[in-house]
Amino acid sequence: MSGACIAPGPKSLQGLAWLARVGATPLEPLELVMGCSRRRTLDHLQRLVEAGHVRRVTMTRGHGSLIVITCAGARIAGAPASNAPRSVAPTTWAHASGCAWVSAWLQLRGRDWVSEREIAGDQRWGYDLRYQDHRGTVRGTHRPDLGVQTAAGPVAIEVELQRKTLGRLRGILAMYAQLTEPDAPLDGVIYVTDRHDVADVIGRTAATVGLEALSPRTLQDVIAQTRVAAGVPVVTEATRS
Repeated sequence: MSGACIAPGPKSLQGLAWLARVGATPLEPLELVMGCSRRRTLDHLQRLVEAGHVRRVTMTRGHGSLIVITCAGARIAGAPASNAPRSVAPTTWAHASGCAWVSAWLQLRGRDWVSEREIAGDQRWGYDLRYQDHRGTVRGTHRPDLGVQTAAGPVAIEVELQRKTLGRLRGILAMYAQLTEPDAPLDGVIYVTDRHDVADVIGRTAATVGLEALSPRTLQDVIAQTRVAAGVPVVTEATRS
């Protein structure tokens, strides 16, 4: 590695600022947000690793690594050190990746968005949740994974990659039905899923609780739209031949 690759430069710090909001990401969303080639992104990433601003967490074979901001990296980016994840367990890899893709999707489309970490520190995004399950009545606070501000008002975003228990899901969707009524705080809720069975149960349950302001998305569509927003050429069967 040449000496020019030792210190993080402005482009590296630009990527770090986005990562400070997200916490952890696969390589491609960071690459698209930075607007660099894969080679240049890896070069910037190496600078950030050497400076102690990010670390890599190797995922299962074939899935690459998660790039995780450190406490030092968060401080350099002007964010609280608490934005750095304490741990990134295998059970959280898929969800962290999904949230990173949604964050890049919003960023590259010029949306005014709120990250999972920002939501965790903002009481306005904490909503009372009540539902019934085998334990009886469960009460708690629920926060969406992300948020986005639209002309009509704030919209909650849920990255739902695994099935919740039906009682909890019904409770969350009923909560959103109330929160999206006229003069209520939310204008809608987006559910991002990567499984047809998860999307189906969300749609059916939303109908039973009267949630009309539901906007479903597949993670595959989010990824495709993020690539388009970044100017990545769309690969079709015609372009392959």
